[in-house]
Amino acid sequence: MKRFLIILALLIIISISAYFIFKNSENNEVISISDNIYLVIDDIHYIEDSPVIFEDNNIYISFDIIKEKLDPNLYYDQEEGMVILTDKERVSRFIIGKNKGTTNHREVFINNPVKKIEEKVYIPDEILNIHYDIDINYFEDTDAVVVDKLDSIYPRGKVIMEGAVIRRSFDIKSPILLKNLPVETVLMVFEELKDWYRVRTIDGIIGYIDKKYIKIDLVTNIYQAKEKTMDKAYKNKEMINLTWDYSHGKMLSVDGIKPIHGINIISPTWFSINDEEGNIFDKGNYEYVSKYKSLGHKIWPLIDNSFDPDITHKLLSSSRTRERLIKEIFNIYNNYKVDGINLDFENVYLEDKDLLTQFVRELYPVFREGGMTVSMDITPISTSENWSLSFDRQRLSETVDYMILMAYDQHWANSPVAGSVAQYNWVEKAIKGVLEQVPNGKLVLAVPFYTRLWKVEEIDGEAKISSQALSMESANRFIEENNMELEWDEESGQYYGEISKDGVVYKIWLEDTNSIELKSSLVNKYNLAGIASWRKGFETEKIWPAISNMIKLN
Repeated sequence: MKRFLIILALLIIISISAYFIFKNSENNEVISISDNIYLVIDDIHYIEDSPVIFEDNNIYISFDIIKEKLDPNLYYDQEEGMVILTDKERVSRFIIGKNKGTTNHREVFINNPVKKIEEKVYIPDEILNIHYDIDINYFEDTDAVVVDKLDSIYPRGKVIMEGAVIRRSFDIKSPILLKNLPVETVLMVFEELKDWYRVRTIDGIIGYIDKKYIKIDLVTNIYQAKEKTMDKAYKNKEMINLTWDYSHGKMLSVDGIKPIHGINIISPTWFSINDEEGNIFDKGNYEYVSKYKSLGHKIWPLIDNSFDPDITHKLLSSSRTRERLIKEIFNIYNNYKVDGINLDFENVYLEDKDLLTQFVRELYPVFREGGMTVSMDITPISTSENWSLSFDRQRLSETVDYMILMAYDQHWANSPVAGSVAQYNWVEKAIKGVLEQVPNGKLVLAVPFYTRLWKVEEIDGEAKISSQALSMESANRFIEENNMELEWDEESGQYYGEISKDGVVYKIWLEDTNSIELKSSLVNKYNLAGIASWRKGFETEKIWPAISNMIKLN
C-alpha cells in the first residue's frame, strides 16, 4: 500500500510538471504551456477558469481578472447587465451584447460588445485598450495573451551570449522551458535570486535564467509608456478660501452683493435632490452668478441629498438612475455657467458606501470635461455608520478635486452634554485622522462661524440640556446684554462664559476672531489645500481678513 502511494505521488508530480513543461519543436522553442489559450500579466500565468477568450482575432479578458489586476474600480451592474469604467477623463457604460455604449453620456459604437459566457463577463480588447494604459497581444506560438502595463517599472535584460536557457526554477537541474535564446533577446526581469533572474519573454514565457547570460538594462520598461500630461487641476493650485452662502428658498434678489475679503469661492446652497425620482429643487439665480464672477469670485453651488438615506439608496442603487441623475445635475450646473460643484451627501446608509463612491466616480469625468471643479464634503471619522463610516474617504479623494472636512458639531444641537462646536484639539485630531486617508493637497478645512448657546435647567428634578445656534453677532449681543464674563480656555482654544439667570445656567464656547485664527493656523501646520466656512452671514467683519492673513492668501 505504501509503495502504491509513493508511485501515485510520483505520477501526480510528473503530470503537473508535464502541464507546465512546454512542447518543443525541432528548434526547442516553446509552443504552449497549456492545451488552452492562457493569459499573462506581469510575471503571472492565468490558466484556470477561462481568464481569456481569443475569437475571430479579437481578445476578450474576464471582468474578474481586470478588476483584480488592473482596475479595482471597474463596476458591473448585474441586474442591468452593464459594465461601467471610470477614470479622471471619462465614464463609459457598455451593456452586454450591445454594440452601442456611452462615454460621458455621448453615444459610442464598438465592433465587439461585452460578452457573458456561463455567467462570466468578458471585456473586449477594443474597450480595454481605450480605457487603460496597457498593451495587449496574442502570440500564436505560445498561445498566450500578454498584457503589459505601460507604466510598469521593471528592468529589462538582453541575452549576451549563446547557450542561454530559461528554466522552470532557479536550479541547474530544473526542467528547461526554452532553449537556444538568440543573443540580443529582450527579457523582462522581475526578481533576483542568488545567481538567477526571474524573467519573462515578450511572448509570455516565465521562468529563470542564469545571470551570466544576460545584461540588465537600466531602462525601466520594454514598451515606451504613454506620455502622461500633468493634471491641469493641480498646476499652480491656488489656496482655497470658500464660504457657503445659505439660501432657504428661491433666491429672488441679489441686492447687497459685494466683494468678500480673501474669499475666492462662493458656494450657494441652491440644489437639493428631494425625492426618489431624482427631482432637484432649484434655488439658483443667474444674476447672482454673473455679479460674483464680475467681482472675481468663482461659484461652486452646493447640492445635497436632503440628508435622506432612503432617497439616496433608491437613486444610487440603479446604474441607469445614477446616469440620469448625473445628466440632470450637469445640465443644471452647465446652464448656470458656474465653475464647480460641491457635493454634500450626508446621512447615507453604510450599505450604500460603495454606491456613493461609484456615483461620484461616474459624475467626476462629466464635470471635469465641462471645465468644472468637483469638491465633496465629508465628516470627521467617527463610529456613526450613516454620518461617518459611509464615506470611503480614500477612494473618494482619488476621484474628486477637493475634500472639505466639516470640522464642526463636535457637540451638536441635541447633544446630551454641553460643549464646544469645534474645539481646537478636536479639530486637529479630526484633521490628523482624515489625513491618513486623504492627501493634504486635496483636503480643505471647514470651520464654523456659529456658536451654540447652551441652556441647562432642572425640570421635574432632572437636568435638561438644550441649545440654539447663534451667529457671531448674536452671541456677542447675548454676552453684552447679560454681562457674561469670559475667560480663555486653552483646551478648546476659545473664550468660555457661563451665567445663571432665573434658575437656568447658560454656557457658551465662543467662536470669534481668536478661535477662528487658531483653527485657521492648522491649514498652514498641515499644508492643507485651503479653508472653508459655514456660513456667510454668521461672521463679524473682522473674520475675513483674519482668515486670509492667517493662511497667507492675498
